[in-house]
Amino acid sequence: MAAKDAPYEYRRPPVDLTRGWAGLSAATAAVTRFDMVSASLPAVLKGVTYRDLLYRMEASSSSAIEGVEASARQLIMDEVLAGTEEAVTRDEQVREAARSLAAMNEAAELPAKRPITPSFLFKVHTTLMEGAPGAHPGKFRKPPYVGYAAGRPAVDSALVQKCMDDLLEFMAEDPGQEGPLVRVAIAHAQFELIHPFHDGNGRMGRMLMPLHLMRAGATTEPNLVLSGQLYANREDYRHLLANLHKRGTSEDWVAWVEFMLKVMREQAVEHAGYFLLIRKAFDALSKATVAAAGQRAADHLLPRFLSTPAFTVPSIAGDETRVTVRKWLDKLVTAKVVKVERPGVRRRATIYVCPGLMNVLGRK
Repeated sequence: MAAKDAPYEYRRPPVDLTRGWAGLSAATAAVTRFDMVSASLPAVLKGVTYRDLLYRMEASSSSAIEGVEASARQLIMDEVLAGTEEAVTRDEQVREAARSLAAMNEAAELPAKRPITPSFLFKVHTTLMEGAPGAHPGKFRKPPYVGYAAGRPAVDSALVQKCMDDLLEFMAEDPGQEGPLVRVAIAHAQFELIHPFHDGNGRMGRMLMPLHLMRAGATTEPNLVLSGQLYANREDYRHLLANLHKRGTSEDWVAWVEFMLKVMREQAVEHAGYFLLIRKAFDALSKATVAAAGQRAADHLLPRFLSTPAFTVPSIAGDETRVTVRKWLDKLVTAKVVKVERPGVRRRATIYVCPGLMNVLGRK
């Protein structure tokens, strides 16, 4: 095998972690502010904003990096249609992005004090790759299977388990002087270069970053998802990863970490603004809903609007009668708080959308 085709040689640490990092201070400040904004959200918004809105945007962007085009809006509409009695032919790309979303939600359920283990990765990977041909869900690569990271052979299949054990140990350690952001940047690259699974490595690696950030103390929730900025800078993302495999010099690792610090800083700023935008939209929606349909309607409907800005009467009825919910929605349609996206005909349910929330979902 030619030297240029040699498998990636995993080593830890690949670079001096305690060196000065030019972008660390600004990235840390941005992440800290993002976490403060997230923590200050009203109780009704906490969790919902990232688990039901932000995660859909993340699933869309992470999938797009792999060439799978499915917007957050398409994911919501797909969920609504899948919940009806109609015979729906689901778009394969939307279905693939939906599996990413399901895997992200499953990963976020891991209790904060439990370590990330191979068995946990297998469980999430099984959800991510369910039904995908040749994916071998829920197991690491083993000989004779060769993985390809950044266009070159990844870690030798026989060494995957050993390398992953070491990487997960590295992720669980106290971040030390360099702080959690540097460790997250390095761990993400190492995961991608180990390429432990047959398929789905990119999405799995990006899914682990918000968990790692939370567990390392950078955030209080697994909500600093980074695929939006990685998609925007995807050419640099791929090029710098390729350099780590091709050469892997100290300078290559410094360039990679600085790139990721920039990504974290810009994403933290963007998401902090997103949370503030959601809060503003929700306050306006609350006021309009109370004025049009009353407080009881607002108490019942608003949390459901947040969870899914597109819905049918049965999907949001809960413990209220469908007749009551339909009357509320008629009032909200008249007040232009919600609109009919698709009228119901025969067995086709009427689909409503809440434009004030749907319009802040990022990539359309």
